[in-house]
Amino acid sequence: MASGWDEFSDNLATDLAPLISLFGGRLTTQFLSESVSLLDTFIFALAPLGILTATVSAIRVCGNSSLRAFIGRAQEDPGEAEHELLSCVSETTAELFNNGGISRVFGRPRLLEVVAWKDKDPVSKEDSWKTGTLRDALQQGAWTARDGTWNFHEKDYSLPELDIPNLSLNKGVLAYSAVTVLIFPDEFKKDGQPVKDYALPLFLIGTVSLCTGMFLCAFIVERSSREFYFHPVKPSKIYWLQPGGQNIGDQFFSSFLGVNEGPGSQPTEDLIYIKSVRGDALEGKWNLLSITVSITLAGFVAQFVGLRGLHSSVTLAQMGSTLMMAIVRTCLRTKRINSEENRLSKQEQQLTSHKNQELDCFAFHLEDVKSFSLVSGMVRGSSSYQPSLLSVASGNSGHVTRLGTRLIQTRAQLAKLTADADGIQRVAWSDLPIRQVAHNLARAIEATMDLISTWQHVSKDVDSFDLEFVCQSHHKFIAPNIESYAINLERTDDTPQWRVQENELEAVLGLWTWSLLTSNPEWLQGGLGRLAGLSESEAKEEDTDLYFHKWIFRQKEARMVSSKMICLPQRMFGYYADEYLEEKEILVVKTDNRLETMAAQDIYVQFIKSVVGGVTELGGDTTILPCSQNGYVAHNSRLDDLVSCFESSNLGSREDALLCIVPVLKHRDLLPRLSGNSSVVRARLEELIASGSWREAFGVLWWLCERSEGAEFDHSMFALGYLCRRAMLDTDPDVQTEGCNYAYRAIETDPRTRFIKNLRNNRPAGWMDASKRPENWNAFSLQLGWIMWHTAQRHSDRGTIQQTLESLGINENSVTAAKANNDEDQGRMGEQTVLQWLTKGEEAFLGYELHRIEGHLALDWVCQNGHHALLNWLIVRWAEYDRQCPGFIYNILSWAAKGGYGSAIALLRQHGVDLDMQELSEESLAH
Repeated sequence: MASGWDEFSDNLATDLAPLISLFGGRLTTQFLSESVSLLDTFIFALAPLGILTATVSAIRVCGNSSLRAFIGRAQEDPGEAEHELLSCVSETTAELFNNGGISRVFGRPRLLEVVAWKDKDPVSKEDSWKTGTLRDALQQGAWTARDGTWNFHEKDYSLPELDIPNLSLNKGVLAYSAVTVLIFPDEFKKDGQPVKDYALPLFLIGTVSLCTGMFLCAFIVERSSREFYFHPVKPSKIYWLQPGGQNIGDQFFSSFLGVNEGPGSQPTEDLIYIKSVRGDALEGKWNLLSITVSITLAGFVAQFVGLRGLHSSVTLAQMGSTLMMAIVRTCLRTKRINSEENRLSKQEQQLTSHKNQELDCFAFHLEDVKSFSLVSGMVRGSSSYQPSLLSVASGNSGHVTRLGTRLIQTRAQLAKLTADADGIQRVAWSDLPIRQVAHNLARAIEATMDLISTWQHVSKDVDSFDLEFVCQSHHKFIAPNIESYAINLERTDDTPQWRVQENELEAVLGLWTWSLLTSNPEWLQGGLGRLAGLSESEAKEEDTDLYFHKWIFRQKEARMVSSKMICLPQRMFGYYADEYLEEKEILVVKTDNRLETMAAQDIYVQFIKSVVGGVTELGGDTTILPCSQNGYVAHNSRLDDLVSCFESSNLGSREDALLCIVPVLKHRDLLPRLSGNSSVVRARLEELIASGSWREAFGVLWWLCERSEGAEFDHSMFALGYLCRRAMLDTDPDVQTEGCNYAYRAIETDPRTRFIKNLRNNRPAGWMDASKRPENWNAFSLQLGWIMWHTAQRHSDRGTIQQTLESLGINENSVTAAKANNDEDQGRMGEQTVLQWLTKGEEAFLGYELHRIEGHLALDWVCQNGHHALLNWLIVRWAEYDRQCPGFIYNILSWAAKGGYGSAIALLRQHGVDLDMQELSEESLAH
């Protein structure tokens, strides 16, 4: 038997068996990095593996520069040793979930640790959930140190490590050698001879020294970190949220949501949380480290020499015990987190990757919510709404109705926890797309409030605006209701600047967009469409098409699509699909914006609706400016200021701003009046005519006629007709021709009908049909044609003009004869006076008597027979004559007052006539 063992002892395997214990670095560092107690240290010292690694590790953790130089680590960053060997986390070392495991990484990656606990609401006395960090839970008494035995003082609350999650901590040979030498020496010989006398003592001393040294090495490494044990006082859960898309070194980390909770996903008090931080207990104790290294190395040498003198079976026993303890230590560390513990589904992981919306998804999980939708449109009770949604939920009406409010508050708290605030060193998630857009929205709201606060005609300060929404739970027995949430606007006495809670805006914006994405991934497409107007009915109106082209249109044309594209009143935007382009029902403008920007703009619309509710008059200067794309644009200085607040905050383009603001001003009746009889337009026309720019003057009025509705259209057409009259009476043939051409166009068809037909995006049949419009364009065309016919009587090209008019259905009797004051003769006299005033030049009225009865009859004839265009032109003509013969207009005003002609008085007022003139008694005006 001895010879057989001796032959085996010559094998390379048994020669190398003692050397095996020198290595095993990965297993050693893994066990050391997760050792948190003396028991771990003791287990590590039994039949040790990785002797060199343990020795080097002790030097790396606590050694001075000289000792580190001895092992080739003189220039090593302290964070590297901490990263590889210690269980603690710090500002340089953190832990992340990585495909079913936990990786220790350098730096401060994004990982949110949230403690949720049950507490009593101080107002309702009902159970409610609170969320916060571990620091918050400790400070509010929801968690405490275990058994009070750990020395966790108030000063430790400021430890930055409290905000860095610890993931990895939360989810016998000697006897045999004596037998071979002392009890059975004849059976266990070395090379046929009894073993040497020195072998056993040297082996025993070496083994004891080695184990002691390894224990001290592990002790030094373990005590270089400091562990705190916490447990909840109130039923709690712990969540860990890791956003995806993080690249650290050559590793990529995807999104992960983990939780530590009680059975049945219930909160519990039976949780233990271990927080490990870097300790300083052994700093500067070089003597202990030197002794440890010396004992370890000397012990290994003594054991090795003694082992060579013993029977070969002892060598195999030593190797077997080393491997067995390695397996034991490995088994103690086999419990790892697996990918199945990720609470985020594959679909959620994929959706969150697009806009980094892990916080929104997490909030949905916390409150067990299925969907969240803002009610941004004006109309309630549309066909898309369920009857159960029509009751507005009160803020104190119970559990069900507060679901949406709790969801917003939870999401706002998550936004706060991931922001750098209150002097706490957190990793701010500042580059989240939702957060950036929410920041832009907050800037736009604050700038708008600062602007409007400086205006006059503001009845009161608005200190909040309400957002209405519908929140649906996963529990089918909970019916959804409309809830309202107030976004407060504040400013202090120290500064006039307004402030809004950005976290709340981020919460609403993120929850809404996340709900839309989970309902349909089509929302990921760019270039979404925005409704022209505030409601479906408004987007179907022709008037909306008109004010869009007057105030809003710059580059992007409105097109008509199916009403199914935009689900009102939940939102005022939608995504494009082929089936939506087949029908022509509502006006929509395609933008360059993505979902989060469109949602933020809807919130801004709700804000601007509230804030301008206290504005009685927009004010500012209104005019028309030239524009290469549209010919001209309507411009108001205060509207432009609002647009600048929007645009400078990066909430969208200038056209986006107008799409959001102009419909609100229109709804509040604050959109400035801009027509052909506006003072600024009249002044501009006179400047152009004086400079000989008749064509441009006609262009301005024609542009207004194409884009106006109601009274503004009437006044613009009246101004166009009067300009045609002036042009025909001009001595320049080119001007006469220009006037005739525009008159033909105005008589032939409604300018708006022609304009809409020429749009690239066609409208449905019958859109802008003049016969269905409330404005009486047909009567205007007849009156203009009638004046042109009679003006052409003195024109050199009379035949051509009248022939063209006849082709348009105009003749000398287009305005039929009618009575005045129920008298035919007075009617004929009034008619002839009208023709005299409107078809002749200035020279015909030299020496005209101010009190002639013909003027009175002319006013009676046009007013009593409803000839509104002729009345307008007469008033303008008389106002011009009054500048030559001051006082003439007094007679007109007196006649209008006596006849009770309110429209004539209104026209006189528009042309600057003072109704309080001395020549006009109160009695005549009252009559």
